[in-house]
Amino acid sequence: PRKFRPARSAWVSPNGILEFDYANKDAEMNEISPRMPYEKSSVEVNGQAMAYAEHGAGDPIVFLHGNATSSYMWRNIMPHMQGKGRMIAIDNIGQGDSARLPNSGPGTYTLAEHQTYIDGTLAALGVTDNVTFVMHDWGGPLGITWAMRHAAAIKGLAYCETLVSVHDSYDDYPNAVGDMLRRLRSPEGEQLVLEENFFVEKVFTAGVIRDVDEETMTEIRRPYKEVGENRRATLTWPRQIPIAGEPADVARLTGELSTWMQTNGIPKLFINVEPGQIVFEDDLEILRSWTNHTEVVVRGLHHPQEDSPHDIGKALVDWYDAL
Repeated sequence: PRKFRPARSAWVSPNGILEFDYANKDAEMNEISPRMPYEKSSVEVNGQAMAYAEHGAGDPIVFLHGNATSSYMWRNIMPHMQGKGRMIAIDNIGQGDSARLPNSGPGTYTLAEHQTYIDGTLAALGVTDNVTFVMHDWGGPLGITWAMRHAAAIKGLAYCETLVSVHDSYDDYPNAVGDMLRRLRSPEGEQLVLEENFFVEKVFTAGVIRDVDEETMTEIRRPYKEVGENRRATLTWPRQIPIAGEPADVARLTGELSTWMQTNGIPKLFINVEPGQIVFEDDLEILRSWTNHTEVVVRGLHHPQEDSPHDIGKALVDWYDAL
């Protein structure tokens, strides 16, 4: 059985999401702005528009997000890094303001397909040398894959709440989370996500400690307001989580990336989220086996950018300045 970090007053809500209760949960929060301070542009990759926000000049600092968010999640963190380099925050294909794939359906928006669009965006933007990635969730495999293929171009790798291991079964997950994944990976997933916008309305909000303000929720919802295939990427992502060896290509890649991270000398920053939601004790063992890493702890669940953005920003600055 997998080992889990103890959670404070954890329960599973009626929608099947592991949630947490904190006394005075907003008391220690710094101001968290709902405003994205950087305008977006786009480049064409594989015939589709890839949206990104950019600010500054110098060595590239690339911010990669996961499910079901966008570059918007970095809005309170990027200002801490102003003046440090050329900041670039990319919207994944099918997410944020990037294009939706034509004729999408089951089998589209796989990790491998996402990788082609991230690779193409970085190439179009001339990202080639002294690159630092700041990664969350699926942004981890996307950024680390590019780094493994361009190791000489990497300056540093920072990551939090990201995929690092292959799960043997749904029973590896605590409480009802395994059952939720079964439902999402079954035909019921189309109803939950494409029709009911499950990942935005339930999973995102359950991954934040604070009560998310309405202005922030309006922006989180905006890219996924249209019912149907517009939301397909947010359904494919949970179906890409490697469980019992499937999908085989993702399971294989996960092992390759972890092995590479154990052997390269690239400076790393592990942002350990407490209590977190997807990194368990055995995942921690893997993360702490990666070489040349610094570890910091911030407060949050799966989306610490919404609970502790300033702690993350300050940790990034301290680490980056020492590179």
